[in-house]
Amino acid sequence: MADVSVEIPSPLSKCIIFCEIECVRACCGIDAVSTDPALIEAWCRQVGSGTAVEARLQLAELVEVVEDRSHIVTSRFLNHRTHDDAARRQLLDFLAAFEAGLAAGEPS
Repeated sequence: MADVSVEIPSPLSKCIIFCEIECVRACCGIDAVSTDPALIEAWCRQVGSGTAVEARLQLAELVEVVEDRSHIVTSRFLNHRTHDDAARRQLLDFLAAFEAGLAAGEPS
């Protein structure tokens, strides 16, 4: 199985950095990042709806890559690698939590 390295573009990367409050990604990977919807919504309010929508679109593209089981996904930015099904599920759960937070942050 081939490795696919993914980049996390801005503004999605900026949202993740905003939520990096538990530790630092270099140490704890995605566990360093809070997926608290209120925190993600606060970022959305801070940057505005256009930027939040752009981040959500970037997130959808990332989820599509991670869901493809034909390769191993590596992200230096997130300090995470989908070396097995548990690691892939952990990343997908993390991304789903961000999607929910971004969706909640969009204006009605």
